[in-house]
Amino acid sequence: MPARLRVPALLLLLAWPALGLLPAPAARGEEGRLSPAELKAAEQEFARLYAAPGNGPEKQALLGRLLEDGSARCLKLLGEALFREVEIWGRMRKDLDALATEHAEILSRSLKGFVPVDEKRVKEVQAEMAALEAAIAREAENVAAAQAATVQAPPALRQSLLRRARSAKEWHIRAAAARVAWATRAEKESWEFVSKALVGDPDGRVRLAVLDALADTPPSAAGEGEGEDGAAGDAPPDRAEDLLIGALGDADWGVQVRAVQLLGARRTQRAVPHLINALARATPRVAEAIGALLRELTGENFGPYPEQWGRWWEDHKDDYQEKVKVAGGKREEFPEAHFYGIPIKSDRVLFVIDISGSMKLPTENPNPKENWKPPPTTTGGNAPPPPPPPEEILSGPKIDVAKHELKKAIEKLPTQATFNIVCFNQAAVAWQPRQMPATKQNKEDAYQWIRTLSPSGSTYIDGALRLAFRLAGLAVADDKYPEVAIDTMMVLSDGAPTDNTLPDAKLMDPEEVLAHVREWNRHGRVVIHAIGISRHEGVEFMQKLARENGGIYVDR
Repeated sequence: MPARLRVPALLLLLAWPALGLLPAPAARGEEGRLSPAELKAAEQEFARLYAAPGNGPEKQALLGRLLEDGSARCLKLLGEALFREVEIWGRMRKDLDALATEHAEILSRSLKGFVPVDEKRVKEVQAEMAALEAAIAREAENVAAAQAATVQAPPALRQSLLRRARSAKEWHIRAAAARVAWATRAEKESWEFVSKALVGDPDGRVRLAVLDALADTPPSAAGEGEGEDGAAGDAPPDRAEDLLIGALGDADWGVQVRAVQLLGARRTQRAVPHLINALARATPRVAEAIGALLRELTGENFGPYPEQWGRWWEDHKDDYQEKVKVAGGKREEFPEAHFYGIPIKSDRVLFVIDISGSMKLPTENPNPKENWKPPPTTTGGNAPPPPPPPEEILSGPKIDVAKHELKKAIEKLPTQATFNIVCFNQAAVAWQPRQMPATKQNKEDAYQWIRTLSPSGSTYIDGALRLAFRLAGLAVADDKYPEVAIDTMMVLSDGAPTDNTLPDAKLMDPEEVLAHVREWNRHGRVVIHAIGISRHEGVEFMQKLARENGGIYVDR
């Protein structure tokens, strides 16, 4: 019987089901090897299949035959399959990126309605994007099958593959290799590749691929000691914890947040002093995540304040096996702004504001007040007091209240912060093409732009969120990886999601929009807070948007 590929979850670029292979032809040469004629046919089939996307069942069946044969020529093809498949997937992502760029350009000039040529083209582009996104999802299954075949191949093949991947310019090839290396981490070469990728790869997406692979590994399976072909037998009992603790010092705040999330999922007590040390240099987003995890691990609540945690550690370090010196230190304080009563615990914030036609209607409550509750009291006499409650929200047309609240929030942003604004109806447009420092002049420019916003049209929040994640850098496939520019979004809307068809927009399936956000925010790096205006019919969607992305929902 032909070999079947087992596809562990940690190998998948996305969450794909296990993949099996089609039955291979019965005829075989001696000792189960392909005959010369069969081998030549397999090579021709390989050239045909791996020249294009798709053909999943045929590719998987071919991989099974190559794996079963095990000869040098077949294993060479097996290794090449992974590179070919990942390159195909990468090209498709770049094609999607080009379509999304065109889509954003059309939307940005359509706030007052579409001209006929744009109305026609935007529908075409959206259909092309939907079809390509579905094709990319199918292609990810092919990548997973090639990764699984590589994991099941002899170690010599992986050693060759990892050597080749180290010098690959494309980040997605190095990421795929890192997943294979983690799955075979008991082998010395694989462990070295994983360790170096997490510490030294210049692209944060590769480092996140290592953490993603690690996330799929139960703690009991993360520290296997010995394996074939050079075991890392002297490795610590749980090598995954060492990697996660090391990632707390990563230069990319997004990698730091992911490491904190995974340490929390594993309830890693030995991380406590390392988390305290990481607080002093953490951005507001990372500091909040660390403070929350320390509260879970210790039962104490000193918030994101390293000085208080440092003093606590001196009194409690003997209760922990990890003997680490804690410096404590003082983190730079950021004045806390609020938006509709939601604290903005970020220095990289994006406001996403609904300016659909219904926003010209008055608020349903003639004089609503903040439904504000103070944060949990921090323990320790030196902890700062909680911030005072924000000001009362004005009454009037919803758009006027939104402009007032937006101006008030931007006004309180510290100069160290960056911010931007996206407004949307049937279109979506950003105030600036990138995050801007919160200087006095930039704030004044933003106020001027906010005053020009006028309600009209539908509620195409899907397009607005796509633009938002492109501004963050999380919905693009460029090989140049900048640090993710946004860690917090404040999304305001008063209606259920619609498409951008004018004059009669149709309701969109909220689950379709949420599925897009799950893909763009797969690593949970961006917190999304949601504000529903006047208890609108889209309240359930907004609640799920916040809940699935670590945010707060408020109804105003």
